Amino acid sequence: MKNFDKYCIKTILHVIAGICILVISALLSSLPFDMFYTITKKELPFLPLVPVIKFVLNAAVLFLLIYLYAVKLLKMQWNDFRVCRPKNFTLWILCAVMLPFAVSAFFILLTPGQFAVSGLDSRLIALRVINAVFASCLTAGITEELIFRGFIMRLFEARWNRSAAVIAPSVLFGLLHIFNMDSPGFVDIFMLLLAGTGVGIMFSMIACQSGSIWPGAAVHGIWNLTIIGGILEISVKPGNSVFTYTLESKSVLLTGGGFGIEASVPSVIGYFIIILVCVILIKRTASRNIIEVH
Repeated sequence: MKNFDKYCIKTILHVIAGICILVISALLSSLPFDMFYTITKKELPFLPLVPVIKFVLNAAVLFLLIYLYAVKLLKMQWNDFRVCRPKNFTLWILCAVMLPFAVSAFFILLTPGQFAVSGLDSRLIALRVINAVFASCLTAGITEELIFRGFIMRLFEARWNRSAAVIAPSVLFGLLHIFNMDSPGFVDIFMLLLAGTGVGIMFSMIACQSGSIWPGAAVHGIWNLTIIGGILEISVKPGNSVFTYTLESKSVLLTGGGFGIEASVPSVIGYFIIILVCVILIKRTASRNIIEVH
């Protein structure tokens, strides 16, 4: 029992270290720009390149820190993180496009609301698109998948089993998104935890089926690009996105409550459809392997 407790504590500490590495990488990628503004009180003259540079810095620092911590310190293998060529990548790219398209189409075509085009000038629109691609899509998709479905998932898989590796990091993934909410209520938190855990399980199952973090990064990134990137915003009170669809419904099941439509029932249904696809493919592969053995 003492050894079990010791190993559990070690795993939890390594998980916390992984989260810290994710946060530190994001902070360090923004540090040069924050220092420039603090010193000069001026915006950088090359604003369109800022998200690009931040993405490169964030990814580079994250991969370096994970390599030093996991490979050099913990003596893990780089392939343990599923940073490799995936199976069925074409299928997952299709799913990556279809999931946000289907959810957006549901709201715009089947729920009452008002569609509008912003009055932003071409320069601001270009900045929104660049930021959506490099910050919301590439940075979040790659860095979060490396930590949660690469590093943390591998820790749970090695210490316990595949089921624990799928579920536990997914619950953690949902919990951490609470920090993205302003003054959440009980219903908001419940819906976020349900949706956050569901989408985390979806990404984990994609990693298990494909054998790689890259398909999950594609699904994650394209979802962020479409739903929260600032190009199209579907919510009760849209901000200043390029395109907006203002929902008239007051039902939290449709609006997703304080976290937005990512936590809505239509989105959760989409997550579980993808999970079902993963289960079917995994079982089909397992059946094929059994037949080949016999």
